[in-house]
Amino acid sequence: MSFPLILAFIAVVLAAAAGVLLVREKDPQRRARALVKMGAVVMTVFTAAAVAFIGGYAMDQPGGMTGLMMTLSWFAPMVVLAALAWFRPAGASPLLAALAVLLVAACVWFALDPATSRSLQDSNGPVVAIGVVALAFPAAVLGLKRSGPAGWLLCAIGTLPLLITVLGRSGPAASLAAASAVPLITGITYLVAARLARRDPAARNRLPASA
Repeated sequence: MSFPLILAFIAVVLAAAAGVLLVREKDPQRRARALVKMGAVVMTVFTAAAVAFIGGYAMDQPGGMTGLMMTLSWFAPMVVLAALAWFRPAGASPLLAALAVLLVAACVWFALDPATSRSLQDSNGPVVAIGVVALAFPAAVLGLKRSGPAGWLLCAIGTLPLLITVLGRSGPAASLAAASAVPLITGITYLVAARLARRDPAARNRLPASA
């Protein structure tokens, strides 16, 4: 099974599981906590699969130390951002939002100059798709603390780069679509969880701590 199909399968499983949970669980707070945890688990599986696929491709071509350094150039910052989202969510939230804006700005630039975009991505791989993966995982970790902001952030990461790339015809849309599907559905899941949590004002601030 190809990587895009694997990611599509993960997205479908998440959507189906969320639907079953919403139907069977009656308590809004328990629904919210379960949705957040489920979204975080699926995003972790998605990220592990993406790291294995992208890292394996880099180690094959160009391979060696160059491939390793290319992988570490985005993997290490992703891990640091995820740790920051867990231990310092107040500081991580605006930082991740700013990085998402930079990613969208890069997509706009690529759309305005598609020739440069294709040349860059032919040389370095699907950099926009990698950027989506590198930002989506820390955003998912942030969702364990702040499901609402993380949900909006994941929805933006999962839609805007793909939309701009497709409209501008500035890069490989298939790989970007595969990288965007799970973050988008996870973002929607977090937003649903945040809405459920707000039904009980007394529990509004308990969801991030208990998730």
